[in-house]
Amino acid sequence: MERRDEYRRLYDLCPRKSTAYSFGTLWSWRGVRDFRWAFDDGLCWIRAGNQLWSPVGPWEEVPWEEVLPRHFPDGAKFLFAPDGFAEVLARSLGPSVVCIEDRDQWEYIHSVQELTALKGNRFSRKRSHIQQFVKKHPFTYRSIRERDAEPLLECQRLWMAEHAPSPQLEMENEAIGEMLAQWRNIPGLLGGLLDVGGRVVAYTVAEVLSSDTIMIHFEKALLAYNGAYQAINRMFLANDCASFSTVNREEDLGEQGMRVAKMSYNPIGFLRKYIVTWTP
Repeated sequence: MERRDEYRRLYDLCPRKSTAYSFGTLWSWRGVRDFRWAFDDGLCWIRAGNQLWSPVGPWEEVPWEEVLPRHFPDGAKFLFAPDGFAEVLARSLGPSVVCIEDRDQWEYIHSVQELTALKGNRFSRKRSHIQQFVKKHPFTYRSIRERDAEPLLECQRLWMAEHAPSPQLEMENEAIGEMLAQWRNIPGLLGGLLDVGGRVVAYTVAEVLSSDTIMIHFEKALLAYNGAYQAINRMFLANDCASFSTVNREEDLGEQGMRVAKMSYNPIGFLRKYIVTWTP
């Protein structure tokens, strides 16, 4: 936390802001991903275990032909590289850079206005699910506060019990706990929850990426409440995100069901990510 503000200043200077590099992401996943960082050359260099990730900072201003040989005399492979970083490196270093698309890591960009209004045939099923939820369940929506951590964790515990165990879900569960525990210390966090009969049945946790973009970190709903996913999505954006024009709903990780679900919200674009290899 002691270099939080320094990191956030560098992140703000990134021309393309990937959710993978937000401060909230790095902090909440730091234990399960073994994130480490180092500050040099006006950049923050990031590793996750043995993996080298893209540096964070003003990419356009860096003399890459000097910086990369100094840090990586034998070459480097950057994983989860945002399209903006890949383009700058390829332009600066030419054929010594190879960029391979990593489709499973593309981030889905949506219009806040579209996902709030849900107009037209494209969103008819979303509207229908929300209507079912509203009709069947007397609910209250409210913005998340720091003191909501305990009921949110209880909802998360119930959600975990509904799903088959997996290493990925266990890691995500730990990250959710870390984020809720440090709510006041992670700038730009916000979220919303649906309460039915005194129980949290759905919630969204988000983070501000820029003045016009919000990202969704976690979004969960209990299976017994049909339409709760669609309802929390819409109500959070309508109640807490009117000042933002776009929402980044992260990547699908190559999971077909998740890809279908994300595409069903009709993205207006993607933040593409690459595996970028530089050979000296």
